[in-house]
Amino acid sequence: MKSLIVIAHGSKKDVSNNEVLEIVKQIKQSKTQYALIEPAFLEFATPSIDKSVQKSVDNNHLEIFIYPYFLNSGKHVTSDIPNAIKKLEIKYPKAKFTILPHFGQSNKINKIILSDTSL
Repeated sequence: MKSLIVIAHGSKKDVSNNEVLEIVKQIKQSKTQYALIEPAFLEFATPSIDKSVQKSVDNNHLEIFIYPYFLNSGKHVTSDIPNAIKKLEIKYPKAKFTILPHFGQSNKINKIILSDTSL
């Protein structure tokens, strides 16, 4: 079974973290190929990546897709998330992890920007 973990940076401001949690809640309400969809944060907020992956593994969802909810391919996308996943691959050798392209690579961003700015 497949799971999707949406990873955001995390903030000291609850309002920012709640925005991510709301997006994940909306995704969960959509018809998807994923049996489990969970949020995760790199820092400042919970759940952590480790906790969300553990929840997936505990529910026997061993095909885990990681979605970096980041606009740009900075250090978190290119280094921090892949390094965290490498450690989890060792911890959960039966799980298969796939890191998806980060949000900023979506070819739909142009359409979103144009639709939000059209009058």
